[in-house]
Amino acid sequence: MPTLRELQCSFAAALYEGRDAPLCAQVRAQSAEARELIGIYRHQLHEGFRRALAVEFPVTARLVGRAYFARLAREFQCAHPSRAGDLHHIGAPFAAFLTRRCGGGSYDYLAHVARLEWAVQECARAPQAPPFDARILQSIPPRRCAELHFELHPACRLVVSPYPALAIWRANQHEPAAPEIIDLRGGPTRILVRRDGSGVAFHELGAAEFALLEKIAQDCCLGAALDAAQQEEANFDPGPTLRRIGALGALSGARLDAR
Repeated sequence: MPTLRELQCSFAAALYEGRDAPLCAQVRAQSAEARELIGIYRHQLHEGFRRALAVEFPVTARLVGRAYFARLAREFQCAHPSRAGDLHHIGAPFAAFLTRRCGGGSYDYLAHVARLEWAVQECARAPQAPPFDARILQSIPPRRCAELHFELHPACRLVVSPYPALAIWRANQHEPAAPEIIDLRGGPTRILVRRDGSGVAFHELGAAEFALLEKIAQDCCLGAALDAAQQEEANFDPGPTLRRIGALGALSGARLDAR
């Protein structure tokens, strides 16, 4: 009599590797019927995963076509099987998977589009948080302003790509009257993805703005964030950028670490 662990391993091998024989021997049914039942379960497992992935990455699925996306989904599922019954989080490593699968070739841009799509998913499901209250800055001594750590709003994500990822995403939101030709050399793309009251919105950023927000997202102090922005733009003026970031609702708090 096999142990529960051995049965589970046989079940996984049948579903993911097509090795049905060890499991069939343990099923109380005729061999042909057992294989049919296992096949039904296997089909539902992979098809359910593919559908969930296509919901999270509709643009990527449209770009590669149904047949090839099904193949990618199967490979991805074997490499990153779901660890829970909730399939909403299966797409987290998909962009990295596409980088390994297609990176460096003519389809290198696919991973960047997928990264943007996942940012949209994360923003849409992020928890609520109050916007940043600038009045708390009144209590900060001017000499310590550079030590401030701002918090990126949980419904915000930063996406950077050498490709025009946002243009590709927008072009695939509906069926155009005529196919839109997008030059892959039309990048780079630097985007703040932000969920607001009307849904998920995109805000294109300059190189200095993005560098500043990227450092904030990494929990660097304001001084380090400003240094990064000035490396991108020697005459960078922090005032307008900080006001714009505040107006976009990109921040949710700030703190000073104890000395």
